[in-house]
Amino acid sequence: MRIRKLTYFEFNSYKTKLILGFGFIFLSLISCQKNLDLSFSSTEIKQVIIANLRPDNFLSVNISKSKQPDDYSSIEFLNNCQVALYEDSTYKEQLYFVLRDSLSGLGYYVSSFQLKENKTYKIISTNAELRTIEASEYLPNIPLVTSHQLLQHADAQHPNMEGSYTISFNDDADKADYYFIATFYQVLKPVVKNNGDTIYKYDYFSVPSYAADLPNLSNNYRTYFTDEHFNGSNKNFTIHFPSQYNDTYKAIYLYVELSKCGKNFYDWFTQQLSYGTDYFNDGQSDRLNLVGNIKNGYGHFTANSSYYFYFNIK
Repeated sequence: MRIRKLTYFEFNSYKTKLILGFGFIFLSLISCQKNLDLSFSSTEIKQVIIANLRPDNFLSVNISKSKQPDDYSSIEFLNNCQVALYEDSTYKEQLYFVLRDSLSGLGYYVSSFQLKENKTYKIISTNAELRTIEASEYLPNIPLVTSHQLLQHADAQHPNMEGSYTISFNDDADKADYYFIATFYQVLKPVVKNNGDTIYKYDYFSVPSYAADLPNLSNNYRTYFTDEHFNGSNKNFTIHFPSQYNDTYKAIYLYVELSKCGKNFYDWFTQQLSYGTDYFNDGQSDRLNLVGNIKNGYGHFTANSSYYFYFNIK
């Protein structure tokens, strides 16, 4: 039997290369297939509490049911809990349920009165099928800001200028305090409707900010800090941020939020901050196994009190 040797032209023909290409793809696919076995232990189904307390606002508590890791069904919201509210260890009332979305069952347990500063609030939620849960949080007072000043900001002639402002506030001397500062914009920007008309709508976006003694390595939109090094004193920060200016915006307002947080608020959110800049294939970037303040349950019951001020940029 005579074997004919392929010529260079025949080997490089379109049809030959197409067949060889599919062959290589098929071999690469079957060689890379692996069986992934998900191994986990079943956990107790518990109540999941989501709530944040603010002064002069009604308390709103969302309660749902936790799921197993392999349960991909929709969240089951609970509307049959008995939620008791306490203020400084004194029983106040049973929260009433308000349905927000009849399709999903989303709803909230709401208080009949507005919350007050410098109070500790606690809830106890009882459900016939799940363990009773308990959570408490101190609602601090709104921070006392004594002065603020915009130092520099980008404009039409200097669109890449770094922004900076100063802020001074008094810290309480009789307790450990927790804070965050957030810098964000309110802009009035043009929006084209379906009929071709142009209208203006307000939009919001945050920018990362930092100070010399307030690092923000993760470029988070909030910078968290404590009064560990200035407890009870008047503190002044010079805050830096990437300022924004756009000629298409009809109006630009720079807003600053200085917030005093409850301990549980500070712990819940700071444990979710990444360690720094995330790079491809550099491992898990999100924190796992978050620790909240819910006894016998999951979620968070947190509080913060904020002071806002703004600068008119345009």
